[in-house]
Amino acid sequence: MEFPMNQVNNSEDEQQRALAFSTIRVFLTAFAKSDSPLDTVSTWHPWGPPTSGGIGGLSAVCWLFGEYLQPHLNYPIGLVQTSRGGTSIEAWSPPEAISVCPSNPFNNEPECCPQRPLVLWNAMIHPFLNMTIFGAIWYQGETNVGYPEAYSCQMKQLVKQWRDMFHNGSVGETSLDFPFGYVQLSALNPPNATQWDAYPDLRWAQTVGHGYSPNPDLPYTFMAVAMDLPDFSSPYGAVHTRFKQDVSRRLVLGALHVAYGRSDVTFQGPFPTLFTNDASQRALIVQYDYGRTPLDIRATNGFQICCASSSDPCDSHGPRWMEVPITKHGNSDVTLSIAGCSQRVMGLRYAWRDSPCELKKCAIYAADSGLPAPPYMTKTPVT
Repeated sequence: MEFPMNQVNNSEDEQQRALAFSTIRVFLTAFAKSDSPLDTVSTWHPWGPPTSGGIGGLSAVCWLFGEYLQPHLNYPIGLVQTSRGGTSIEAWSPPEAISVCPSNPFNNEPECCPQRPLVLWNAMIHPFLNMTIFGAIWYQGETNVGYPEAYSCQMKQLVKQWRDMFHNGSVGETSLDFPFGYVQLSALNPPNATQWDAYPDLRWAQTVGHGYSPNPDLPYTFMAVAMDLPDFSSPYGAVHTRFKQDVSRRLVLGALHVAYGRSDVTFQGPFPTLFTNDASQRALIVQYDYGRTPLDIRATNGFQICCASSSDPCDSHGPRWMEVPITKHGNSDVTLSIAGCSQRVMGLRYAWRDSPCELKKCAIYAADSGLPAPPYMTKTPVT
């Protein structure tokens, strides 16, 4: 979230364009950490419109989200940026969330990037609790890679507790179910067949195991898929994609639908809803969105099946997962060849890689919106 405007693609043009949005006000919180709750914050950019000397240091996702949203609203927008790179979800979580969920063991915490529980909540979130806010957007997760089970609990509790505490702190003026948007982790390094892919499990945990948002555990939320936006040549590291324009546009679609009630706005990519195992053809047919969404197929790879017996578990990193190609597709379905599996198909997953594809070249997209299908996994028999 901290990744600044002066590092995105076409940064000079983007910064110049931003200056025209005089009805957007922005406040940039200075980095701070504390072992006890604070009531005041320091600032790097006081409340005001963007300036030529300040726009470059603002969060690209935060600012572009506001810039792309503004034309749909036609009234002033206020953006509060409080962020720090390389930090954990525990550092931004209130005590009520920390007490419910397991916490990751962070050793040798760098001075630049706090990871201990509470320290950023105390210094960079707590001071805003009495402010009336309309919603929040969240972009974090890399530091918690490797601990998906804990993150699943933490994500659910962070959203719930932020809502409770902003609602109470504003004496009820902030909605108890204010909209909460988040970015699913983007890509990392170029694919490597020998590497251990840890990002997919964390992406799944960000949705609390549903694969999409909103969902029963994260109501009134929306998610921007970013796994198909790799930036392997980024001078800031592959984890820091410069394609923040795409990230922000996808977030805005979710905000329009979930936060602003625009039911006519499509904000989610295709999601699998029906599986048919054609034993005679040794094929598995995957249907999306109950046949309602025309698909744009941009590649034939990306799917894997767990080929095992009924008693064998399909864990995330076990040897039973095998690649299966798309052999043909219909309007809203794809056919996968499972000829190489001599046992049962005990699970299916899609885009289960740190970096599943080149830029916008994963396999499954919606033909009308261009939105990518999110990562998917089921560990149940596919019949």
